[in-house]
Amino acid sequence: MKKKFMLLALIVLGSVSAFAEETPVLELKQTVVTSDSFGTSVRETTKNMTVVNAKEIKEKGAKTIADALRGVPGVVVREMDGSSPTIDLRGSGATAQFNTVILLDGIPVSGLAGFNLNSVPVEEISKIEVLQGAGAVMYGDGAIGGVVNIITKAPTNKTVYGGAGLEVGSWGTLRENVHLGGKVGDKLLLNASYSGSTSKDYRDRSPQYENKKDKTDSLWLRGKYLLDNGSIAINYNHSEDKDYYTGSLSKEQFDKNPRQAGSWSGYTYGINDIVNAKYNQKINDKIDIFLTAGYYHNKDKFQNNSTSEYFLRPEVKYTYAKDSYVTLGLDYRDGKRDFKDDVFVNGVSQKAPDDKRESFAGYITNKSTFGKWQFTQGYRREKVKYEYSSKVYNPITWQLSEVKPQSADYASNDSFEIGVNYLYSDTGNVFFNYTRALRTPTIQDAGAWYGPVKTQKNDIFEIGLRDAYKNTSIATSVFYINSKNEIYYDKTNPFSSNNQNFDGKVRRIGAQLSMAHYFDNLTLRERVSYIVPKVTSGTYDGKEFAGVSRWTVNAGATYKFTKGLTANVDAYYQSNAYAEDDFDNYFSKGNNYITVDANLSYAFENGIELYTGVSNLFDKKYADAVTSTRSSWGAGPRKVYYPANGRSVYAGIKYTF
Repeated sequence: MKKKFMLLALIVLGSVSAFAEETPVLELKQTVVTSDSFGTSVRETTKNMTVVNAKEIKEKGAKTIADALRGVPGVVVREMDGSSPTIDLRGSGATAQFNTVILLDGIPVSGLAGFNLNSVPVEEISKIEVLQGAGAVMYGDGAIGGVVNIITKAPTNKTVYGGAGLEVGSWGTLRENVHLGGKVGDKLLLNASYSGSTSKDYRDRSPQYENKKDKTDSLWLRGKYLLDNGSIAINYNHSEDKDYYTGSLSKEQFDKNPRQAGSWSGYTYGINDIVNAKYNQKINDKIDIFLTAGYYHNKDKFQNNSTSEYFLRPEVKYTYAKDSYVTLGLDYRDGKRDFKDDVFVNGVSQKAPDDKRESFAGYITNKSTFGKWQFTQGYRREKVKYEYSSKVYNPITWQLSEVKPQSADYASNDSFEIGVNYLYSDTGNVFFNYTRALRTPTIQDAGAWYGPVKTQKNDIFEIGLRDAYKNTSIATSVFYINSKNEIYYDKTNPFSSNNQNFDGKVRRIGAQLSMAHYFDNLTLRERVSYIVPKVTSGTYDGKEFAGVSRWTVNAGATYKFTKGLTANVDAYYQSNAYAEDDFDNYFSKGNNYITVDANLSYAFENGIELYTGVSNLFDKKYADAVTSTRSSWGAGPRKVYYPANGRSVYAGIKYTF
């Protein structure tokens, strides 16, 4: 079978004589804003940067942000029982949610409480910028693994434009979207859009939710006013997301029928309102200013609490020589979570204390260019303050016996970075980057903490290369990460489960490779990442860090049969890993898998497009997440599984004008 596959690949490659040499160069020249708010090209970034644009999202038939990020080297996306996807950059494992800063149009939404990424429809996304192993100077506390910036579609400078789409799929899935935009006068650009979806999901529901459907609605309003040397933009998003879930399965249940209802059930219901505003202005040839402000509010109707956060970031860029500049910035965040329901402490009702998080930081970055050499430096000082409460339960009755108000103050969180970039040709560059990144315990961590509290410190070293040769683009790097006081969730003790600091160090060594080959009608992609996460001292010395697969691989192809007819296929491989909380490697590794997605589309010249596709073509059975329990009750210590979706099919129609 392998020989036949290789022979077919050689025949396809040999039959193509025309090359698309321009595309790889354009990839390196595209502008990114996550590592520099004022914008810089990928080629001139001394950091590991990957861009997933709207064209790629469409070609691979992605339905969610999780789908869009699949295959990006160094990125693993986990979805536990339909919850918001967790983006794991470079082997953070179970704590990845707090080790990755998530931005929506540059506004952080991953601070005080988790933001549901499923509430952002892929139809709204212009591109996703993934910054790995860096970002600590600009984004501070929590950027241990890196930064993911979801950039939505801005208003277009057209008189009028719009479109609509409708899609049906497996499990009673229905998706619809509509958008309309236009230009008012010479300088005001406006657009509005709506996206909605309903589905019963792959897994069976418990009897009380048997006929219920997951439902997401998202409304977007955007405006942009063009200045002579800048712009003012304001975005507003309102979304509602209701998701029914069922619990984990035992190994026997998973093997027998992964679709069956699990050990518990319930639903989440979140309502989000997000406002962000941006003002940028080029004052003269030397001075640029950029101001970002945002407000995020989430109402959790199931748990009856609300979270709100304000964000402000002013920046000034001073250019002192060609391709050389210094940037000064500040950022301020003020968040609060308000609990609406009272709690019963020893049978007496009382108000639950609110959670608060406030941070203030200043940073400076510098970039100096000398011929083909570029040197970057950055430093950040941040102050973070929490107010929260921890709960104490009676060990016999398990009733809540005490609510303890707590506070934490981290006054000297210092992050810094040093980078060197050598532009050895018109298209190629080699870069080195060192970053010191920090993470303090979040409110979620601190609420169930054990032992002394220490700041996690990661030292990250990376050497990388990017280039374009004829019809091929390549990006590769090797990295070394040394983590001290790593924050983790310890479940190895059957009588207690707590967040705490590792008493030793964790070392991650890895490599990434991304290649794309552009022919006249054919695009081939290969993406590989390899990581070895080891605990190098302390209680778990010599053990492999839990929940991290060593290998992830993506191979894909897009072929244009005619001007309008396009086909795409992607295969994904993920190797075995220990359960996400199995830090002493008590259980064996498992859950390696290969899945295949395929889709076909035809675009007519009148703006109508028809498409169809299948996800998990061969109905591979695997788990999105595997955890464990050490309890001696019932079945005893065991692994538990959260099944991933089986095969699904979909078909849809779009119209744009």
